[in-house]
Amino acid sequence: MTRKIHPSHYILYDWFAPLYDLGVWLLAAPFGGEDRIREAVLSEIESGGLAGKKALEVFAGTATLSIAAAEKGADAVAVDLSAGMLKVAGEKAKRAGVKLRILRADAAELPFPAGTFDRVIASMGLHETPDELIPAVLKEAHRVLRGGGRLTIFDFHRAEGAAKYFQGLFFVFFEGETARSWVSADIQALLRDTGFKNFKRKFFLRRSLQLLTADKT
Repeated sequence: MTRKIHPSHYILYDWFAPLYDLGVWLLAAPFGGEDRIREAVLSEIESGGLAGKKALEVFAGTATLSIAAAEKGADAVAVDLSAGMLKVAGEKAKRAGVKLRILRADAAELPFPAGTFDRVIASMGLHETPDELIPAVLKEAHRVLRGGGRLTIFDFHRAEGAAKYFQGLFFVFFEGETARSWVSADIQALLRDTGFKNFKRKFFLRRSLQLLTADKT
């Protein structure tokens, strides 16, 4: 999550945090399972190796990807605005036996010096971000990345065929206007305007999900 979202959203996420991973597992089960999707994202993050690299996950939630990156040798940091989500993230990291820095902070105003990280990960968070703040989040990701660093985004894409109908229903019941706006956005243009290069994209589940990578050159 990012700033300028109504405080009730924080309360909702704090309350839902202990059940969040279960919810993700249930939603992913009909589509091949969470592990399959997570491994696809990790394969992009891991490109070039993670050992000794600094990795930042924004919109981290319960920090599943940060923990996986730490298990592969990364110096990982997880950032979110929900204290409840970060509490669960800390418990998960402890059980996994990995070192993970956890910080309550704003993805649109990161408290890190320029050029700190080799990887920035944004998974299922940008679709909850108001349109006017998405450029700020991307600019911050670009700023904190080192030259040659990589941004990985995993999020919704406009679905096709029958999946478009089910995605629409899902948005009605579980998402808001920001999600509908996100799938209509020209993310490639946004990344290009921010200064990212080498844009690549993969699709999943009838194009209802997209995995994007772009580099800071």
